[in-house]
Amino acid sequence: MVVGIVVAVLVVVGYGYPAYKGWSGRKGVENLVKALEQAEKEDYKLALADTYGGKTPQETLDMFIKAVEEGDYELASKYFIIPKQEEWEVELLEINKVDKINVFIEPIKKERSVKGILSKDEDSYSIYGQHVINFLKYPSGNWKIEDF
Repeated sequence: MVVGIVVAVLVVVGYGYPAYKGWSGRKGVENLVKALEQAEKEDYKLALADTYGGKTPQETLDMFIKAVEEGDYELASKYFIIPKQEEWEVELLEINKVDKINVFIEPIKKERSVKGILSKDEDSYSIYGQHVINFLKYPSGNWKIEDF
């Protein structure tokens, strides 16, 4: 009888544990998908509410340059995509501390006259000059700087 119970437990564990692991793995994936979907919705809402930037990539670049020249680094950073705004505000403040803001901005000013390339889906734009400047079109219709 004891042997029968041991065999029954081994059979249940042998078949039940893999089934449980499969179910547990699927649940984990489902939870991850839900979390990613929620994060995507929140990112979209933030991007939709973000109205900083121009109606064209060139206008955004001009607005960025003007804010930098006026020393408004907080405003200048808002012309970047949301995930990079804090990073660029700090970067601009650091550049200003070492008195290199003109060295930083002068080559970027020259990029205003460089014709860029619009993506086929018309939601990204890149300028290939001395710097490569990438822009993204936000859901609100304004253009943001993705990176230099």
